[in-house]
Amino acid sequence: MAFRPDSVAALGPLARFTDTTLTDPAALEADLARIRHRGFSFDDEERSRGMRCIAAPVFDLSGEAIAGISVSGPTHRIGAEHVKTLGAVVAAAAANLSDALGGPTR
Repeated sequence: MAFRPDSVAALGPLARFTDTTLTDPAALEADLARIRHRGFSFDDEERSRGMRCIAAPVFDLSGEAIAGISVSGPTHRIGAEHVKTLGAVVAAAAANLSDALGGPTR
């Protein structure tokens, strides 16, 4: 979502799944900007309580985000201290796939 041209406003009302789900459009826009800056996203129990996910985009030859690669796991295995390290690994794997497709590696 962070690497797509769609506007958050076009999504309409944002559903809440847990107490950490971003439902405020301005907060979501700010989070998407942080994702673009660091190159990977981090779901901190926003969709499912007790689960974390780290993901990065895969780009095609035209630079469009066409897929993603991620790692997910329970919060007791993916602690906050692991996010930066796992984010770098996931982003590198996505960059390798993008490169194989002729896309930018950001």
